[in-house]
Amino acid sequence: MISVESTADTIHLHIPRADVSDARLAQILRGLRLETAIGGSRLTDAEADAMAEDMKAEWWARNEHRFIPPGTEK
Repeated sequence: MISVESTADTIHLHIPRADVSDARLAQILRGLRLETAIGGSRLTDAEADAMAEDMKAEWWARNEHRFIPPGTEK
């Protein structure tokens, strides 16, 4: 059974070890860390979308060769 304890400064989440795999715990923590990181951000949705598109374009430029063989028409 999952339980939550809240104090003025912290939140304690108790999850039985048998109920969550290491991989799933890592996913949950990654999401919580992301929420914490962006919580105070002044970035607008449009700015975040533009940043994401730029990052995807840069990634594709570096990795396209892994998916489309050279000389193949796009």
